[in-house]
Amino acid sequence: MSLCAQWQTGACAPRLSLSRDAVRLRRELATSFLTHTSVATAWQLGLRADTPGTAFFCGYQAAMRQLDPALAADAWAAFCISESGLRSLSQMQTRFSAATSCLNGEKSHVMLAENGLDLLYVVAASDDGLLCVQVAARANGVEALTARKALPFLPDVPHTPVRFNDVQITSGYRCENAHQRLNKPFRYWEDVHVALAFSGWLLANISAEKDVSELNINDDINGNTSSNTSANANTTAGTQNLIAAAEKLAQCFAAKPQQYSLTALDALEALLACQDAMLPLLTAGARTLWQRDRILLQLATPLRAKIRTSLTG
Repeated sequence: MSLCAQWQTGACAPRLSLSRDAVRLRRELATSFLTHTSVATAWQLGLRADTPGTAFFCGYQAAMRQLDPALAADAWAAFCISESGLRSLSQMQTRFSAATSCLNGEKSHVMLAENGLDLLYVVAASDDGLLCVQVAARANGVEALTARKALPFLPDVPHTPVRFNDVQITSGYRCENAHQRLNKPFRYWEDVHVALAFSGWLLANISAEKDVSELNINDDINGNTSSNTSANANTTAGTQNLIAAAEKLAQCFAAKPQQYSLTALDALEALLACQDAMLPLLTAGARTLWQRDRILLQLATPLRAKIRTSLTG
């Protein structure tokens, strides 16, 4: 099913909320992961998200299925690599000892560490270089700390530091050379899935005051003349452009899911530009939420610029 067809059905489906009904969200995510690709899940549940925060969380969980394809459909997980003051991965203080199978250290930003998370995928230094191990969020020795300062965005997806005190690693999951195999591609995985989830949320909040049938989206995408009135012409054009850009990004990801290509990077940036163009079309409440939470996508702009340089240099 195309993203356009999914939009026409998903935009009218009941809303999902991380903060108000996490149980239902977990059930819907699990069902989608069992029946759809990670990209389709990000898009569909983004359409149904009540806030950008819920959309982000759905996109992030979809990205985690790229990091570990064996991750259970109903499991919520986070990739933990950031450390306070860390300027180079060679300075990483979190350490795994193969001799004792124990993990020690502290990660600075872990989502939902105090509520709802099941598994942590923790990157740590070891005698053999950077290694990623799987840790149960409620294992002995795992301690969620109080955040020093709340993030200025996504208040419904709180991030806190987590300390590991002689945590015994019992999972058989191990990923050596974690920077190359997980950390570098995770930027791509997260960018794609979160951008698609955010796009779904934007579409749902633009169309909330309109009948989907009024927009003639299928006609517009096929290049036919739209019969919309001038009052919703801008909305139709913006929606058309956003869906087309999302379709292009999804196609790029399907063709090359392991790492950024120049084509995929162009597609992502085109989608982000379409998102910016939708701001005037949002309802007042949605506009306020988007102006606050879209900052998340901007944080990785310098890194994507470096990626572009590496791909074109």
